[in-house]
Amino acid sequence: MRRADRYGDEVYRILADIIYKKINDPRISGIASLTGVEVSGDLTVARVFYSVYGSDEDRKKASDAFDRAKGFLRKELASRMRSKKVPRLVFMEDMSLRYGESIDRLLKSVAGIRDDKE
Repeated sequence: MRRADRYGDEVYRILADIIYKKINDPRISGIASLTGVEVSGDLTVARVFYSVYGSDEDRKKASDAFDRAKGFLRKELASRMRSKKVPRLVFMEDMSLRYGESIDRLLKSVAGIRDDKE
């Protein structure tokens, strides 16, 4: 396992704990969850992926909330990490859930067309 992968796993574990225990923002709590962290090879940037269960408006609110909490989360991360350097956090919505839902809808529509032809 690469060093950046191990570091990313640690960042993920710590951020998930902080978000679960210390963030009381309703725009995040209960509707957003972390799905992964990718850290650059030089360990200076961590792309934090999250998914949102809700409407497009909920996604926008969660994005804003993560951007506003970025400084707090980085400070908390610094206090818990064993490393001297703490990566810059970049929050990105994980689109795989939405992509999967669209594929599911397409497959169901194709199945519906087949049922009509039979």
